[in-house]
Amino acid sequence: MGFLDKIKGLMGGTGGASAGSGVDKTVLIGKIRQSDLFKELSPEQMEQMFSKMETVKVSKGETLIREGDEGDYYYLLVEGKAQVLRRPAEGVEPKVIAELDEPKGFGEEALISNAKRNATIVMTTDGVVMRLSKDGFNDHVKEPLLNWISPAEAQKQVGKGAQWIDVRDEDEARQNHLHGALAISLKDIRAKAGGLDKQKQYICYCENGRQSSTAAFLLIQMGFATSVLRGGLQSLKRAGLT
Repeated sequence: MGFLDKIKGLMGGTGGASAGSGVDKTVLIGKIRQSDLFKELSPEQMEQMFSKMETVKVSKGETLIREGDEGDYYYLLVEGKAQVLRRPAEGVEPKVIAELDEPKGFGEEALISNAKRNATIVMTTDGVVMRLSKDGFNDHVKEPLLNWISPAEAQKQVGKGAQWIDVRDEDEARQNHLHGALAISLKDIRAKAGGLDKQKQYICYCENGRQSSTAAFLLIQMGFATSVLRGGLQSLKRAGLT
C-alpha cells in the first residue's frame, strides 16, 4: 500500500488540507525521523512540526522548486516521483542530476542557509507532497535545536575551554574578532567542519546572531556541541564584555 492510500479527504486542485486532517501521522513521522535533519527533535517537537505541515496534491510536470528562487517551503514527497535539475552554467539548459521517489524530503538547504534555491524540482508523475513554510521550519525545526546563551554565560564557558567561532565573512572577521576565535565564515562551515573537535564546546557568533544561528544549526546537525551568542557582538558590546 502506498502513502497515498493513507491520505484521506484531500482538497482538490493545488489547495491542501491540514496535515493533521487526513494523514497517517505515525507512518509519516517514522519516515521523517529517518532523516538526519530531524533526528535530534523530540517526539513532541516532531508532532508540533507535523501539525504545521500542509498536504497538497501535485500534478505531473508541476514545478515545486525553481533554481534561483528564494526558499519558501520545506517539502516531503509523500506519493509520486520527481526530478532534480540544475543548470551547469548560465544560459545552458538544465540537466537532470537526480530522481526523487517517495518518501523523500527536500528544500531545506535554502531555508537553513537563507540562500537561493540551487536546483529545480519537477514532478514526473501525479502525487502528493507535504510542505512546511519557512517560518514554520524556523520555529519547529531550527529553533528547538539551538542553544542561545547570554554574553555573560558565553564568557564563562570560554573561560572553561569553549571555543569562539566567528562566522562572519572574512573581511568582517579580520577587522575585529574576539581573542582566540576561529574564523570560519557561514559559507565555509560544512567544508571546514572536519577540522573541529567533537569533544570541544563551540560558541558561534556574528554581528547580531542571524548568521551564527544558521552556522550553529549546521554544526549541531553534524554532531558538534554548539551554542549561539544571543544578540551577537552587539550584545557583547552593550554588556561591556568585548
